[in-house]
Amino acid sequence: MSETPTSISDVQIIDTSTNKNVSWKEILEKMDQNEILIWGEEHDDSDGHMAQLEFLKKFLDFYPTALSLEMLEKDQQAILDEYSRGFISEKQMLSSIPHWKNFTTDYLPLVKQAKESYVPIVCANPPRRYVNAVARKGLIAYSEFSEDAYRYLPSAYTLGIYQSDSYLAKLRAMFQEEHTSPAKQPMSPESMILAQYMWDQGMAESVSRESYKSGRKVFHINGRFHSDEGGGVAHRLKQMGHKVLVLSVFPEGKEENQKFQKLADFVILTKRR
Repeated sequence: MSETPTSISDVQIIDTSTNKNVSWKEILEKMDQNEILIWGEEHDDSDGHMAQLEFLKKFLDFYPTALSLEMLEKDQQAILDEYSRGFISEKQMLSSIPHWKNFTTDYLPLVKQAKESYVPIVCANPPRRYVNAVARKGLIAYSEFSEDAYRYLPSAYTLGIYQSDSYLAKLRAMFQEEHTSPAKQPMSPESMILAQYMWDQGMAESVSRESYKSGRKVFHINGRFHSDEGGGVAHRLKQMGHKVLVLSVFPEGKEENQKFQKLADFVILTKRR
Protein backbone atom coordinates (compact mmCIF):
# COMPACT_ATOMS: atom_id res chain seq x y z
CA MET A 1 0.00 0.00 0.00
CA SER A 2 1.26 3.48 -0.84
CA GLU A 3 2.77 5.37 2.08
CA THR A 4 1.45 8.74 0.91
CA PRO A 5 -0.17 11.07 3.46
CA THR A 6 -3.53 10.18 1.97
CA SER A 7 -3.07 6.45 2.56
CA ILE A 8 -5.74 4.77 4.60
CA SER A 9 -2.98 3.55 6.94
CA ASP A 10 -2.11 7.14 7.91
CA VAL A 11 -5.43 8.16 9.42
CA GLN A 12 -6.03 7.83 13.14
CA ILE A 13 -9.19 5.94 14.10
CA ILE A 14 -10.63 6.36 17.58
CA ASP A 15 -13.35 4.20 19.08
CA THR A 16 -15.14 6.86 21.09
CA SER A 17 -16.67 4.31 23.49
CA THR A 18 -13.17 3.47 24.79
CA ASN A 19 -11.18 6.50 23.57
CA LYS A 20 -8.64 4.04 22.13
CA ASN A 21 -7.01 3.93 18.73
CA VAL A 22 -8.29 1.06 16.60
CA SER A 23 -8.01 -0.19 13.01
CA TRP A 24 -10.49 -0.33 10.15
CA LYS A 25 -11.16 -3.93 11.14
CA GLU A 26 -13.03 -2.81 14.26
CA ILE A 27 -15.39 -0.67 12.20
CA LEU A 28 -16.04 -3.49 9.75
CA GLU A 29 -16.70 -5.94 12.58
CA LYS A 30 -19.05 -3.48 14.30
CA MET A 31 -21.09 -3.32 11.08
CA ASP A 32 -22.16 -6.93 11.69
CA GLN A 33 -24.64 -5.49 14.18
CA ASN A 34 -25.71 -2.51 12.06
CA GLU A 35 -27.58 -1.92 8.81
CA ILE A 36 -26.31 1.51 7.87
CA LEU A 37 -22.92 3.19 8.04
CA ILE A 38 -22.86 6.98 7.90
CA TRP A 39 -19.56 8.53 6.85
CA GLY A 40 -19.77 12.13 8.07
CA GLU A 41 -17.20 14.10 6.11
CA GLU A 42 -15.84 17.57 5.58
CA HIS A 43 -16.43 18.16 1.90
CA ASP A 44 -13.04 19.80 1.29
CA ASP A 45 -10.92 17.25 3.21
CA SER A 46 -8.82 15.74 0.41
CA ASP A 47 -7.16 13.18 2.69
CA GLY A 48 -10.58 12.20 3.98
CA HIS A 49 -11.77 11.58 0.42
CA MET A 50 -8.82 9.28 -0.28
CA ALA A 51 -9.44 7.32 2.91
CA GLN A 52 -13.14 7.19 2.04
CA LEU A 53 -12.48 5.47 -1.28
CA GLU A 54 -10.02 3.00 0.20
CA PHE A 55 -12.39 2.13 3.03
CA LEU A 56 -15.29 1.71 0.62
CA LYS A 57 -13.22 -0.91 -1.23
CA LYS A 58 -12.62 -2.76 2.04
CA PHE A 59 -16.30 -2.47 2.93
CA LEU A 60 -17.33 -4.01 -0.40
CA ASP A 61 -15.13 -7.02 0.33
CA PHE A 62 -17.00 -7.63 3.59
CA TYR A 63 -20.63 -6.85 2.84
CA PRO A 64 -23.21 -6.65 0.05
CA THR A 65 -23.44 -2.87 -0.15
CA ALA A 66 -25.38 0.05 -1.58
CA LEU A 67 -23.64 3.42 -1.89
CA SER A 68 -25.73 6.46 -0.92
CA LEU A 69 -24.55 10.02 -1.57
CA GLU A 70 -25.71 13.40 -0.32
CA MET A 71 -23.98 14.88 -3.37
CA LEU A 72 -26.52 13.40 -5.79
CA GLU A 73 -30.16 14.47 -5.94
CA LYS A 74 -33.18 12.21 -6.28
CA ASP A 75 -34.24 13.49 -9.68
CA GLN A 76 -30.85 12.35 -11.01
CA GLN A 77 -31.48 8.70 -10.10
CA ALA A 78 -32.55 7.54 -13.57
CA ILE A 79 -29.39 8.99 -15.11
CA LEU A 80 -27.15 7.31 -12.52
CA ASP A 81 -28.98 4.02 -13.10
CA GLU A 82 -28.34 4.30 -16.84
CA TYR A 83 -24.67 4.96 -16.16
CA SER A 84 -24.45 2.02 -13.74
CA ARG A 85 -25.94 -0.31 -16.37
CA GLY A 86 -23.51 0.94 -19.02
CA PHE A 87 -26.31 2.44 -21.11
CA ILE A 88 -24.65 5.87 -21.10
CA SER A 89 -21.00 6.84 -20.76
CA GLU A 90 -19.32 8.65 -17.90
CA LYS A 91 -19.09 11.77 -20.05
CA GLN A 92 -22.80 11.61 -20.86
CA MET A 93 -23.68 11.08 -17.22
CA LEU A 94 -21.62 14.06 -16.06
CA SER A 95 -23.02 16.34 -18.75
CA SER A 96 -26.58 15.35 -17.81
CA ILE A 97 -26.51 16.23 -14.11
CA PRO A 98 -25.59 19.38 -12.19
CA HIS A 99 -22.81 18.41 -9.80
CA TRP A 100 -20.55 19.90 -7.16
CA LYS A 101 -17.31 21.50 -8.37
CA ASN A 102 -15.24 18.77 -6.65
CA PHE A 103 -17.49 15.94 -7.81
CA THR A 104 -15.16 14.58 -10.49
CA THR A 105 -12.12 14.54 -8.19
CA ASP A 106 -13.69 13.45 -4.90
CA TYR A 107 -16.96 11.61 -5.58
CA LEU A 108 -16.76 10.26 -9.11
CA PRO A 109 -14.12 7.69 -7.99
CA LEU A 110 -16.68 6.34 -5.49
CA VAL A 111 -19.37 6.17 -8.16
CA LYS A 112 -17.00 4.40 -10.56
CA GLN A 113 -16.01 1.89 -7.87
CA ALA A 114 -19.68 1.18 -7.18
CA LYS A 115 -20.35 0.68 -10.89
CA GLU A 116 -17.39 -1.68 -11.28
CA SER A 117 -18.54 -3.67 -8.25
CA TYR A 118 -22.22 -3.81 -9.37
CA VAL A 119 -23.24 -1.85 -6.30
CA PRO A 120 -26.49 0.20 -6.32
CA ILE A 121 -25.91 3.95 -6.24
CA VAL A 122 -28.51 5.96 -4.32
CA CYS A 123 -29.07 9.63 -5.16
CA ALA A 124 -30.08 10.55 -1.64
CA ASN A 125 -30.86 14.25 -1.50
CA PRO A 126 -34.07 16.09 -2.36
CA PRO A 127 -33.49 18.46 -5.30
CA ARG A 128 -31.94 21.69 -4.09
CA ARG A 129 -34.49 23.93 -5.85
CA TYR A 130 -37.29 22.60 -3.65
CA VAL A 131 -35.28 22.83 -0.44
CA ASN A 132 -34.37 26.41 -1.30
CA ALA A 133 -38.07 27.18 -1.77
CA VAL A 134 -38.82 25.91 1.75
CA ALA A 135 -35.90 27.95 3.11
CA ARG A 136 -37.46 31.07 1.60
CA LYS A 137 -41.16 30.44 2.21
CA GLY A 138 -41.51 27.74 4.86
CA LEU A 139 -44.03 24.91 4.56
CA ILE A 140 -46.32 27.01 2.38
CA ALA A 141 -43.90 26.13 -0.44
CA TYR A 142 -45.30 22.59 -0.42
CA SER A 143 -48.63 23.95 -1.69
CA GLU A 144 -46.83 25.34 -4.73
CA PHE A 145 -44.92 22.20 -5.75
CA SER A 146 -46.08 20.19 -8.75
CA GLU A 147 -47.29 16.60 -8.49
CA ASP A 148 -44.03 15.53 -10.12
CA ALA A 149 -42.00 17.33 -7.45
CA TYR A 150 -43.63 15.32 -4.67
CA ARG A 151 -41.95 12.15 -5.98
CA TYR A 152 -38.63 13.50 -4.75
CA LEU A 153 -39.66 15.03 -1.44
CA PRO A 154 -40.38 13.84 2.08
CA SER A 155 -43.96 14.47 3.20
CA ALA A 156 -44.24 17.82 4.97
CA TYR A 157 -45.49 16.26 8.21
CA THR A 158 -42.31 14.15 8.55
CA LEU A 159 -40.02 17.17 8.81
CA GLY A 160 -40.88 17.77 12.44
CA ILE A 161 -41.72 14.36 13.85
CA TYR A 162 -38.17 12.98 14.05
CA GLN A 163 -36.40 16.10 15.29
CA SER A 164 -34.15 16.09 18.35
CA ASP A 165 -34.01 18.95 20.85
CA SER A 166 -30.20 19.19 20.82
CA TYR A 167 -30.05 19.32 17.01
CA LEU A 168 -32.82 21.92 16.94
CA ALA A 169 -30.88 24.07 19.41
CA LYS A 170 -27.75 23.81 17.25
CA LEU A 171 -29.69 24.80 14.13
CA ARG A 172 -31.37 27.73 15.87
CA ALA A 173 -28.03 29.07 17.07
CA MET A 174 -26.50 28.76 13.60
CA PHE A 175 -29.38 30.20 11.61
CA GLN A 176 -30.06 33.00 14.07
CA GLU A 177 -26.47 34.14 13.59
CA GLU A 178 -26.87 33.99 9.81
CA HIS A 179 -30.19 35.84 10.03
CA THR A 180 -28.56 38.77 11.83
CA SER A 181 -25.58 38.95 9.46
CA PRO A 182 -25.91 41.90 7.05
CA ALA A 183 -24.12 39.87 4.36
CA LYS A 184 -26.88 37.25 4.32
CA GLN A 185 -30.18 37.46 2.48
CA PRO A 186 -32.87 37.75 5.17
CA MET A 187 -34.73 34.48 5.60
CA SER A 188 -36.68 33.30 8.60
CA PRO A 189 -34.55 31.08 10.88
CA GLU A 190 -37.57 28.79 11.30
CA SER A 191 -37.88 28.35 7.53
CA MET A 192 -34.16 27.63 7.28
CA ILE A 193 -34.53 24.99 9.98
CA LEU A 194 -37.37 23.39 8.02
CA ALA A 195 -35.14 23.33 4.95
CA GLN A 196 -32.41 21.57 6.95
CA TYR A 197 -34.99 19.06 8.16
CA MET A 198 -35.99 18.54 4.53
CA TRP A 199 -32.40 17.63 3.60
CA ASP A 200 -32.13 15.30 6.60
CA GLN A 201 -35.49 13.58 6.20
CA GLY A 202 -35.05 13.25 2.45
CA MET A 203 -31.69 11.54 2.86
CA ALA A 204 -32.95 9.35 5.71
CA GLU A 205 -35.88 8.14 3.60
CA SER A 206 -33.59 7.38 0.64
CA VAL A 207 -31.27 5.34 2.83
CA SER A 208 -34.11 3.56 4.62
CA ARG A 209 -35.84 2.68 1.35
CA GLU A 210 -32.65 1.16 -0.07
CA SER A 211 -31.99 -0.78 3.13
CA TYR A 212 -35.43 -2.40 3.03
CA LYS A 213 -35.53 -2.83 -0.74
CA SER A 214 -32.16 -4.51 -1.26
CA GLY A 215 -31.32 -5.86 2.19
CA ARG A 216 -27.77 -4.58 1.67
CA LYS A 217 -25.65 -2.61 4.09
CA VAL A 218 -25.96 1.04 3.10
CA PHE A 219 -22.75 3.09 3.01
CA HIS A 220 -24.11 6.64 3.21
CA ILE A 221 -21.91 9.73 2.82
CA ASN A 222 -22.96 13.17 4.00
CA GLY A 223 -21.43 16.28 5.48
CA ARG A 224 -20.76 15.58 9.13
CA PHE A 225 -23.09 18.34 10.30
CA HIS A 226 -25.92 16.05 9.16
CA SER A 227 -24.84 13.23 11.50
CA ASP A 228 -22.49 14.49 14.25
CA GLU A 229 -23.69 14.26 17.85
CA GLY A 230 -26.41 11.81 16.84
CA GLY A 231 -28.42 14.49 15.06
CA GLY A 232 -29.87 14.96 11.61
CA VAL A 233 -29.84 11.92 9.36
CA ALA A 234 -28.43 9.62 12.05
CA HIS A 235 -31.17 10.50 14.54
CA ARG A 236 -33.93 10.14 11.97
CA LEU A 237 -32.76 6.72 10.80
CA LYS A 238 -32.59 5.47 14.37
CA GLN A 239 -36.07 6.83 15.07
CA MET A 240 -37.23 4.98 11.96
CA GLY A 241 -35.97 1.74 13.53
CA HIS A 242 -32.61 1.27 11.83
CA LYS A 243 -29.33 0.23 13.42
CA VAL A 244 -26.80 2.87 12.47
CA LEU A 245 -23.04 3.23 12.91
CA VAL A 246 -21.76 6.80 12.60
CA LEU A 247 -18.26 7.98 11.65
CA SER A 248 -17.05 11.57 11.91
CA VAL A 249 -14.06 12.32 9.70
CA PHE A 250 -12.03 15.53 9.86
CA PRO A 251 -8.45 16.87 10.04
CA GLU A 252 -6.59 16.47 13.32
CA GLY A 253 -6.86 19.47 15.62
CA LYS A 254 -10.27 20.50 14.25
CA GLU A 255 -12.16 19.33 17.36
CA GLU A 256 -11.15 18.99 21.00
CA ASN A 257 -10.45 15.39 22.04
CA GLN A 258 -12.86 15.51 24.95
CA LYS A 259 -15.71 16.10 22.48
CA PHE A 260 -15.06 12.97 20.44
CA GLN A 261 -17.42 10.73 22.40
CA LYS A 262 -20.35 13.02 21.61
CA LEU A 263 -19.57 13.25 17.91
CA ALA A 264 -19.87 9.69 16.63
CA ASP A 265 -19.19 6.00 17.26
CA PHE A 266 -15.79 6.37 15.61
CA VAL A 267 -13.76 9.51 14.93
CA ILE A 268 -11.30 9.39 12.04
CA LEU A 269 -8.54 11.99 12.03
CA THR A 270 -6.86 12.88 8.76
CA LYS A 271 -3.66 14.86 8.27
CA ARG A 272 -3.97 18.58 8.81
CA ARG A 273 -2.98 20.60 5.74
